[in-house]
Amino acid sequence: MRYRILDKYFFIETLPPYGIGLVAFTFLLFMGRIYHLMKLVVYEGTPMSFVLRFLFYLIPSFLVFTIPIAFLLAILVSLGRLSSDSEIIALKSTGVSILQIFRPYAFLAIVSFLLVNLIVLKGLPWGTRKIKGLIIQMIQETSYFQVSERAFTQVGKHLLFYVESYDPQTQKMKSIFIQDSRDPKREITIVAPEGQILKDVKSHLMVIRLINGDIHQMFSLKESYQKLHFSTYDFRVDLAKKLKGRGIMRVKARDLSVSALRERIRKKKKAGRDVSGDEIQLQKKFAIPFTCLIFTLIGVPLGIQPKRSKRSAGLLVCLMVVFAYYGLTILFDVMGNNKTLTPFWAVWLPNIIVTLVGLYLLKISYKEQTPRIFEYIGARWTQLKIRIQERLK
Repeated sequence: MRYRILDKYFFIETLPPYGIGLVAFTFLLFMGRIYHLMKLVVYEGTPMSFVLRFLFYLIPSFLVFTIPIAFLLAILVSLGRLSSDSEIIALKSTGVSILQIFRPYAFLAIVSFLLVNLIVLKGLPWGTRKIKGLIIQMIQETSYFQVSERAFTQVGKHLLFYVESYDPQTQKMKSIFIQDSRDPKREITIVAPEGQILKDVKSHLMVIRLINGDIHQMFSLKESYQKLHFSTYDFRVDLAKKLKGRGIMRVKARDLSVSALRERIRKKKKAGRDVSGDEIQLQKKFAIPFTCLIFTLIGVPLGIQPKRSKRSAGLLVCLMVVFAYYGLTILFDVMGNNKTLTPFWAVWLPNIIVTLVGLYLLKISYKEQTPRIFEYIGARWTQLKIRIQERLK
């Protein structure tokens, strides 16, 4: 019964900073995207509903990183507060060991691990699919269908439109001029007295139906000219091809599910192609959720150290651990892409190294000892403060 009360007490201390940290870190990541998205609203007339949906679909990609970081911050802040108020010392004096303090955090770590695992396996592919579909819809309904009367409208690099009059309700146009230079071997100029924009969302096509017009074709190689008259002509722009050229529609390894990624690796191996990048992404699908467990091993021993008197120090220690861990991750990821390491070791070595450090800190804390690195940093910090005070005097 005593340990249930103790576990509840730790939950109460941990959950508020966990929630606050999760919201704060996620909001910081949002800020990096909001500026660019608001430019679409202000300069290109993109509806706000598109921006809000886009941000919503980005949430899974943010939570993969913010959940472990927020959990580490919650551990350091909660235990730092208990340590600075000497509550940890009081608990130890009553026979509570560090393993018993570790138990409620281990439970929260397992819950966070399962949540991140679900997001990586299901949430990320879902969010990526939704974002790509939203981008296609956004381009079809806004950028590619914005027509200005009595003005030239540039669509991409090779299409130029001019419309004398345009009705946004019916999508009908009068006195249409289109210059198409997408084909380097010929340049097409289309003139029609009227036309209408048709939306073909499923096939990713922009269709402009022109009535009773002429097509003028200039062939650069043969230096010849051709004129054709039509009663009805559908001018099409393949948005999917344009988006693939920009990389938006390209299917990346990190966007695939585990089964689809394994199938992709199998096909590439059969074709004799390099699969190291895909294998790294496959290993990351399983390695990323373990960050919650690893940060628990690091956070609990660091949190119960009696050296801090301010809660803000918990944020500083959290940032130091995060930079160290993700610095190792980036380093070994580069080594894996350069084939210096195999995909397995490139992904899992950072986890193994940080786990060993966490187990060492946990062992030292269990023996009621202070890690030597803390003693060294504390001694150097004291010497630095003495020197500063002497110089000020």
